[in-house]
Amino acid sequence: MKIFGPYKGSKQNGGRPIYVFKRKKKDGTTVTTSSNKARVDFEKSTGKTLSKKVDVDHKDNGGRAGHDGISNLGVLSKSKNVAKENKRRAKKK
Repeated sequence: MKIFGPYKGSKQNGGRPIYVFKRKKKDGTTVTTSSNKARVDFEKSTGKTLSKKVDVDHKDNGGRAGHDGISNLGVLSKSKNVAKENKRRAKKK
C-alpha cells in the first residue's frame, strides 16, 4: 500500500486535509481510497482501527485552521458529529 499526501481537501469536506491510499489487489488491479488526515493521525496514535460508524471530531473547531493535534481529537458517532456541526452552523447566523 502506498500513502500520498496530506493534500488540501475539497470544498465539500470543508478543506480539511486528506491522505490518498493506493492498494494493489491480488488480481493486479489498483484500488484508490482517501481518508481524513485527522482520522489517520488518531488511528496511528491509538494503534486502533476505527469503525466506519464513527467520526474523528475536532473538540474545538480549529481543525480547519490547522489544529489537528491529537489532544484536540475525539471519537463521536456519525449522527452526534453531524448534530454538533449543525448546531455550530446554526449559531453563525
